Amino acid sequence: MTDIETKKPQIFEESSQYQHWRFSPEQLWDIRNKSTNEAISRVKKNVQEEQQESEKNDTEPNTEYLSAKEELTLCRFYEMQLQVMSKHCKFTDMVMATAVIYMKRFFLYNTVMDYHPKDIFLTCLFLATKSESERISIDDFGKNLRLPSTKNVLNLEFTVSQGLKFQYYIHHPYRPAYGFFLDMQTGPTDVKLLKETYKKVDKAIAEILLSDLPLIFQPAQLALAAFMLAGKDNGFDQQVKRYITDRFGQDAPSLLSIIERIFGLLKTVTPVTQEEARKIDKKLKMCMNPAMNPESAM
Repeated sequence: MTDIETKKPQIFEESSQYQHWRFSPEQLWDIRNKSTNEAISRVKKNVQEEQQESEKNDTEPNTEYLSAKEELTLCRFYEMQLQVMSKHCKFTDMVMATAVIYMKRFFLYNTVMDYHPKDIFLTCLFLATKSESERISIDDFGKNLRLPSTKNVLNLEFTVSQGLKFQYYIHHPYRPAYGFFLDMQTGPTDVKLLKETYKKVDKAIAEILLSDLPLIFQPAQLALAAFMLAGKDNGFDQQVKRYITDRFGQDAPSLLSIIERIFGLLKTVTPVTQEEARKIDKKLKMCMNPAMNPESAM
């Protein structure tokens, strides 16, 4: 949770996102490290059992397991792929954002050593189309993405849903961003500059989504931060500051402080390259949980 909370609309206060999916940066890493350590213990145990089942007497190799940071890096790469695939399939930004946040939620309590992101991210995208009422048949979904088979997408629906705690509705920054766009037009704002800036807000939100920020801050806070990011080049960020001061009154200083924290955390995020993802994936192949492999002797 953020140190300073802005006044929240009742609908968000009552949402599962507000109640169950908000964390501090420290809490996120505590959860990830715990999940990773548990996965390593589980994989070691299952590797030994697999060797016994297959009657092998091989001594356990010096397997190098993934760190929580490496797991997150690989997941970030597949979150980037979700954004690319969503554009390819001409899904809305809402579907894309929902799918990306599904990935974040699932891999917060599950690890890539049990479930490879290349399998999970497709199911996240398919589930997001349902959640955002952009329904597409599984056959068309497979054709659009040129999948050889959609069997795994469907087989993982229940597993992913469990990881989401069956809480499908996502509050993301796109909706409040549009609300702020409309509201800013009612005040002393340069409408031409506002419209120019709003065209860049979607890109700023997409950048924000490829970080932990959606698990830490409220969607409206992220939306205003996106407006300020989008308005830095043309100077509209100063108008956004004035809007916040006028619109939020005594809560404005705390809200501006939160936005500064968002900028600070965003500066620590670097895009994951394909080479980075490839190296981690190669390492992952040596430490996947054999209990999740249908070809295993277990």
